[in-house]
Amino acid sequence: MKVVFGIFSAIIVIFTIDFVMSNGQPVAFGSWLLPWQAEIPAGLAVLCALALGLLVGGFLTWSTGSRARRRARHAERRVEALERELGNLARRAEAAEREAITMALPPPSVAHADGAAVGATRQ
Repeated sequence: MKVVFGIFSAIIVIFTIDFVMSNGQPVAFGSWLLPWQAEIPAGLAVLCALALGLLVGGFLTWSTGSRARRRARHAERRVEALERELGNLARRAEAAEREAITMALPPPSVAHADGAAVGATRQ
């Protein structure tokens, strides 16, 4: 995939350079608001307009995605907090289960040498 991208990029760069070099006629740019006027090659003017359009479009795309990125960060923080809470609850449940088991078991009896257990009643 990297090779295909590299070949595609090289072709675009070659065509861009060819376009700029082939369109070297000077074009005058001015504004009725500004007192100056600039002359630059036509190919460079088109390339600058393309670059400006890409920058503006990229900025607009990035700025519209900021809301989604903010929501994703909030959701990630919420998931982390819920995972911590789930871990705490699991540990508390294990401790409660161990305590319930130890409370349900009868107390251990100690056997004497004569075979009778302490705590057992003799009849």
